[in-house]
Amino acid sequence: MIKNILVTGGLGFIGSNLVDFLINEDYNVFVIDNLSTGLETNLNEKASYLKRDIVDFIDDADSIKRYLLDNKIDAVFHLAASADIFLSINYPEKVYKINLNASIAILNACKETQVKKFIFSSTSAVYGEPRILPVKEDAFTNPISPYGLSKLAFEQYLDFFALNSSIDFLTFRFPNVYGFRQRSDLEGGVVAIFEEAMKKNQQIKIFGDGNQTRDWVDVSDIVNALYLGMLSENEPEIINLGSSKQTSLLMLFKHLSDELHYKQDPLFLDSREGDIKHMVMDTERALKSINWKAKLTLEEGIKKLIKKEKN
Repeated sequence: MIKNILVTGGLGFIGSNLVDFLINEDYNVFVIDNLSTGLETNLNEKASYLKRDIVDFIDDADSIKRYLLDNKIDAVFHLAASADIFLSINYPEKVYKINLNASIAILNACKETQVKKFIFSSTSAVYGEPRILPVKEDAFTNPISPYGLSKLAFEQYLDFFALNSSIDFLTFRFPNVYGFRQRSDLEGGVVAIFEEAMKKNQQIKIFGDGNQTRDWVDVSDIVNALYLGMLSENEPEIINLGSSKQTSLLMLFKHLSDELHYKQDPLFLDSREGDIKHMVMDTERALKSINWKAKLTLEEGIKKLIKKEKN
């Protein structure tokens, strides 16, 4: 029975939404976050927080082992990561240290402290530019950024680790997640970036022609998938999360413009290195394995987000 849960990165966008959900489900929730991208305002008073960088555990394994033992941790949601693609291009060694080496240190500690469940948040970036859409979990992986490479490397380490471990593993490959608490000042949060600029009546910048497509899913649907994954008793596997719907940046621009009554045209700039042209995830396995599918369309999710922020 799972009672005590650790969420790494639990002050961040997705992590803090997950923490709130788990608290509402009456779990004891513990969080490790160094506040590099997380925010104090995301803190839930019913959770316990250790404000520390997971990189510390590479050379100080005993401290994470003690933390897991002292708090009798049953399950770990490992969300803490460096998710900035362009940081990874410029400083790959830093991103590998966070996303791979620190993750291995936490995983090893979980094994030695008999954690029952380990759920890893990976990314659609492991596929690179897909050859066939929608992308299935067994599709060819060819990341085009060190960020995607670092996530894939830890996925592969999990495969190796599972050979000699009794921990129940689950890896979710995330799509483009948006919603409540997403920061507009961080690379990758396109919905939040567009929304913030529109509210200030600033011109929207689109890199490329705007016809590039993404698979957007509201954070509430992602949190639900993580929870269902924790409750599942499947063999270790990789599961795509997505809407199964391709949406262009121009269509996202239109949804937000309509909702916010924004009248300006976007400014088109050159495409950026590391940007994938088209992405949409096949979610058949998610439905079969954990009975999950995204409930909100992008248009519905944007309406919900803007309404929530007004209240």
